[in-house]
Amino acid sequence: MCTYPGKIYTAPFVMVIRTCITIVFSVTIATQSIGQPAIDYGSHDGRYVQVFDTRLYYEEYGEGPPVILLHGGLGSIAAFSNIIPELAAHFRVIAIDSPGHGRSYGIDSLSYQIIAKYIAETINQLSLDSVSVVGYSDGAIVGMLVAHALPVKVKKLVFGAGALAPGASTPTGIGMLRSFSPEILPPVWEETYRRKSPNPDYWEQFVYDSKDMWLQEVWIPEDILPGISSGVLVLFGDRDPFIPLEHTLKIYNAIPGSQLCIMPGAAHDVFNAENVIQFLLDFLMSE
Repeated sequence: MCTYPGKIYTAPFVMVIRTCITIVFSVTIATQSIGQPAIDYGSHDGRYVQVFDTRLYYEEYGEGPPVILLHGGLGSIAAFSNIIPELAAHFRVIAIDSPGHGRSYGIDSLSYQIIAKYIAETINQLSLDSVSVVGYSDGAIVGMLVAHALPVKVKKLVFGAGALAPGASTPTGIGMLRSFSPEILPPVWEETYRRKSPNPDYWEQFVYDSKDMWLQEVWIPEDILPGISSGVLVLFGDRDPFIPLEHTLKIYNAIPGSQLCIMPGAAHDVFNAENVIQFLLDFLMSE
């Protein structure tokens, strides 16, 4: 993890962090509000599966080859509200709330490796033999680890706005990770968490457990990338304030046969970029 010894982040810096978070959140809400989907994704006719010592919540839509959706940090299934309808027209969409997130029950601690273990076991529990995985941010990182753990089962992976380690982040990204706390988040995040979670009083601990996960030295071991046998689409927004383009290119170049899609004008919340669904469909439906 890159640090700045002796650096004190003043109020203006915290305001930059709050602004970045608010922009990502506001873009998600705005996209979901356009057309106002009739289905409240993340709170609609879901089921639970027992995985090890906890229960994970998931929702299914559509028919066809299975596609697993893995949301980003502090998020839930609702983050994919804008792409689920189009995907469900072609695939059996299985959207999962990660342990401790959304409507899923919590676990003792969070790490990308632990979450990936739970998601891989969920795939096994649901008797899925061949899946595609679409991951956003934290979900992309988890998805790569699942592809490594289940190379026979994960046929395709969309790696959206992910990174290998916190040290790869931009100064803005590193500063946000270091300074993260419940206080800098829009109040609606806490309200949504408490309304959905089976562990509503876990909010502050959940935020700090997530922060601990984000500050782990390595998220994805770089040496596993050349051995990823899944077809991989590396998806990146060219205005991402947290992940530099050079790091995305490094990931793309390290995975044999991978594809790269850079969305012009898109920030970190790349799955809300204009026309992203067409790129997803082209990749997922290709041979």
